[in-house]
Amino acid sequence: MSKILSEFHFCRLLIDGTCFRSTAALHDELSFKLGLPSWYGRNWDALLDCLSSIGDKRSNLCSHWDWINGKRLVLSVANFSIESIDEDTLLPFLQVVADANDRLAKSESLNRIWIEYNAPPSGTESQA
Repeated sequence: MSKILSEFHFCRLLIDGTCFRSTAALHDELSFKLGLPSWYGRNWDALLDCLSSIGDKRSNLCSHWDWINGKRLVLSVANFSIESIDEDTLLPFLQVVADANDRLAKSESLNRIWIEYNAPPSGTESQA
């Protein structure tokens, strides 16, 4: 029997794809959208710690996350254009999400982080 993922088993956060133009902009966006603590260090290690915490009811550092075992955090990146991103921002971000999922799995948490990218409508790509 297959498992069906209902709306109660995931939390979708809309991330503005233009924030991938700089690491500072991405940290600002994620800090706000995830509800990260005021002492969030705005670096990749701090982001890894925060994302990895969604599997622990006691140390959850993402205040916009309602803890349910097995719940997925979907980061839905809107208006994502590969032509206007900074690779030094995108690649470390992808690695942090992969590492956070590894940590969650090792801690036997069923929570996971997914990323979905949505390109801007055809002909409306923003200029870098």
